[in-house]
Amino acid sequence: MKKLKYVLLMVIPLFFLLLTGCSKLSLSTTKKEYSPDGLVAIIKGKATNYQKLTYTVAGKTKKVAVDGGHFAISVPVSDKNQNVRIKAINDDKTETSLVKVKKATPLKNYLEFAQAYNYTMLSTGQADDQLQLISENGISTHKKADGTKWYLNVQNNQLMGVATQFPYKDLKSKTGQKNFATDLMIVSKLLGADGQKVLKDFAKQTKNADKNSTKTSMDPIKSNGINFNINLATKGFYLYITKY
Repeated sequence: MKKLKYVLLMVIPLFFLLLTGCSKLSLSTTKKEYSPDGLVAIIKGKATNYQKLTYTVAGKTKKVAVDGGHFAISVPVSDKNQNVRIKAINDDKTETSLVKVKKATPLKNYLEFAQAYNYTMLSTGQADDQLQLISENGISTHKKADGTKWYLNVQNNQLMGVATQFPYKDLKSKTGQKNFATDLMIVSKLLGADGQKVLKDFAKQTKNADKNSTKTSMDPIKSNGINFNINLATKGFYLYITKY
């Protein structure tokens, strides 16, 4: 009996020590440096036993959403390297992780692009479809009259990337095909790409794409330094335009 009591006295503290270790505040990321992926860089990591989890970039602090201990932070890419500080807090305990988001090459000066775009819209009778000439840092949404949404990442007055999402069902109509082809042609030319080549390659790759396809992406289309990446989703595709 004395031996059993001795064993219990040894085991019980160890048990609680293990419990304490399992609930210890922790924070980690998969990398220390992240490269651009479309309009953003995605920072992935894990966090446990925290009361508050935030990240700070360019002087702005935001909350981090966590799912099952895992998180993914989307940081719009810039023409400059960015330091991102992630902080986990639990009472008086703090864990921090500092990661770097690598800079990307701008597509074009934003003001120059917006002026050329607006002039083109005016000349084609689309006076209501105008871009703002001044844009704050971040990703903004430009909604066209036909309902199509284009997303523009502007940093330090530099256009870093352009993206859009287009449903497969719209590509099956002549109007949808025409609207998208026109938009893609205009944006391509304004960025210095060969619009005809881009449209031809795009049509070739999307000809047999549908919602039942097992592919999740297509071969990048490259023209005059401009990169067109296409990712396939269940109901449509996403097009990302960046500089390479």
